[in-house]
Amino acid sequence: MQGFLLVDDRDGRVLEEIVDPVEAFRMLDEFKQDHPELAGAVCLVRFDGRQGALIGSETTTRVRPLT
Repeated sequence: MQGFLLVDDRDGRVLEEIVDPVEAFRMLDEFKQDHPELAGAVCLVRFDGRQGALIGSETTTRVRPLT
């Protein structure tokens, strides 16, 4: 089986499961347009019978004082 998961990187929640690759990229683009404040917080993950692959991701680093 092959498919795609639209994942919220903030908490790992799966927002959508999509089978068609064209539909997966369309949904990712639509999500980023509809929710620009969350555009960097979602990624598309491809999975199949093997290990799968991360299609896109953006990481952030939070720096806090130790005092």
